[in-house]
Amino acid sequence: MSTTEDPLTPMAAPAPAGDSRAQSIAWAVAAVVVALVIGFIAWLAMGEDRDDSSGAASGAPSSAGAPAGATTGDDAAESPEAAPTPPPEVQQLLLDLQRRDADDPLAEGEVDAPVVMIEYADYRCPYCARFHLQERPDLQPLVEDGTLRIEFRDLVLFDEPSQLAAVAARAAAEQEVLAAYQTALFERSVDGQAELTREDLVAMAEQVGVADLEAFGTALDDERLHALVRADTEEARAIGVTSTPTFLVNTTVVQGAYEAEYMIDVIEQQRELVGAGAR
Repeated sequence: MSTTEDPLTPMAAPAPAGDSRAQSIAWAVAAVVVALVIGFIAWLAMGEDRDDSSGAASGAPSSAGAPAGATTGDDAAESPEAAPTPPPEVQQLLLDLQRRDADDPLAEGEVDAPVVMIEYADYRCPYCARFHLQERPDLQPLVEDGTLRIEFRDLVLFDEPSQLAAVAARAAAEQEVLAAYQTALFERSVDGQAELTREDLVAMAEQVGVADLEAFGTALDDERLHALVRADTEEARAIGVTSTPTFLVNTTVVQGAYEAEYMIDVIEQQRELVGAGAR
């Protein structure tokens, strides 16, 4: 675990001196809320597994071999109106996961945007690659008009090559070439998990215009960057996210690479909820 503060560590409200019972209750409540989130996300994953099975039986593209819960665009027939609503405690924890940090190198969009989409992804996941390359560009107008903020989070599923790819993306971000480098990474895995070597990652950095390749190469061994990747991965696992891509759109959980039209509907619904709450 990174030495930085874990955003999922339950933080109890300060109790009066000597009031250990009140502090214990606060910690217990926080633990229960995290357990509710884990249960809710696991329940969603079970439902999508059933959907995938029925899709395969009908001749639709199957997600066999992908992490549980991953889908192809053709699986995205369900409307967002059918998405289950989490309990209030779960909704609050999902909102609390938003960092809204102006210095977050992996985030894009206004810090005070009404809708934040947290995206948990692995650079070697074909479904993440297809979403990033084929669907995410259609969300860009919502980022540009201030509606949407996207906070990318690493969820390393495929061992050391994925860990190193995530570190490489952060190294590219430090030289302000994140978007091009992410695209280059995902292009390598759109048809299957790419076997990315250290040499591959450096060559891609040169290809997309990383200015200081020596600093980039050194950053691949930077324990600080490795710790940040591990922290994001541990955050995802702590709330029960075990498949990629998974999106937390304010209080809606979306598991799988759905089409942009579906995601825009979810984003607009969340924007309307925020607006209704402000009135």
